[in-house]
Amino acid sequence: MQVKLEFAIYDESNDKFELDSNVYNLELTEDEEETFNLLKDNDLHLYNYFKESELFLNWIKEEVYPNDIGKKIAICDVNDISFRRYYFFKVTSSDVHYDYFKKLFDIHHEIDWQDREEVGQDILNQLAIKRQEFIIELKEDEDDSKV
Repeated sequence: MQVKLEFAIYDESNDKFELDSNVYNLELTEDEEETFNLLKDNDLHLYNYFKESELFLNWIKEEVYPNDIGKKIAICDVNDISFRRYYFFKVTSSDVHYDYFKKLFDIHHEIDWQDREEVGQDILNQLAIKRQEFIIELKEDEDDSKV
């Protein structure tokens, strides 16, 4: 099975993400395909699976960003599963994203007249922490006495 991946490049000095305009294809083994199919319904589990996969990390360093040790990236899309809302959420984002994050971060919006900007700011504060968990720093292999 082949999966299509898109990435965002993290600019640490400005604390922002910029889309990589390329689409990359990763061939999964049968075992990886089985795991992918089990995890694809839970986006955070799927993200963590890829982030912790040695095969995936080596593929990124060898095929996607071969001379970019130290670069910080994040997965934007895996096939039709998107993580973009984590990097590009704004208080004015659609209700789907707004509701997703309220549920994810257990933010209660009990009063109908409560200012969306106030709740949106709570979401942004939580996202600032969550986004850091998503960042993948390309590091040299430890086997080669590298960090």
